[in-house]
Amino acid sequence: MKALRTRKVLAGLVGVLCLAAVGLLVTLPSASSEEGARPRPAPIDPEKLKQIWRIEANCASIALKITGDDYAKVRKAYVTAREEYAKKVRDLPRTRESFQQMRELAEKARADLKKALTEAVGAEKTEKIMGILMPFSMSSFRLDRMVGDLIDFKLPREKARKAILAVLESNRDLAKAFNAARESGSFEGIREKMQALTESLNKELAEILSEEQMATWKEKHAQPFGGRRRSQ
Repeated sequence: MKALRTRKVLAGLVGVLCLAAVGLLVTLPSASSEEGARPRPAPIDPEKLKQIWRIEANCASIALKITGDDYAKVRKAYVTAREEYAKKVRDLPRTRESFQQMRELAEKARADLKKALTEAVGAEKTEKIMGILMPFSMSSFRLDRMVGDLIDFKLPREKARKAILAVLESNRDLAKAFNAARESGSFEGIREKMQALTESLNKELAEILSEEQMATWKEKHAQPFGGRRRSQ
């Protein structure tokens, strides 16, 4: 039974990964239909996605104390890379077999962004930026949707920055946990790690958001990757 649960977790993660790195929903067969698939949220509007990516880059730069011309260069490189990757993924046939192609595209996009950032702001800053944004990782979809939801709350600037930075750090830690599990070949305990990260993020956000906003947030992000609570 334990091994079966682990396989189900991995199957669910693989299904999410097919959606994750682009930040847009690609209609693929559900990998977890036997458990009763949750309704998928609507795709994010392309113009809003651009706004989300700009804000992600800006908040990362603020956190890393990147200013002046470098601030704008980071934003341009990041948004351009995300746009180009999204277009390539949208052009793929909508089949389960596209998964491997998406992974290959993500690896190339990550390498190309790293090169563009290095040319723009140098290797040291690039490593820090890639470290906090974790672009084209399995948690990119989660990051984009969470940042989009925070934008919708229309928070004061300082609160918005604090909340988005918390989400960036949570996204980074989630990507690291998944990568470590994948490299070790064992996904044992990954569900518990993801749940712990979700709970930790919610604690931070509870100090920033109003009670009403927090209730809305928990309804949308009760589970990792924005899964809603299932009705009992």
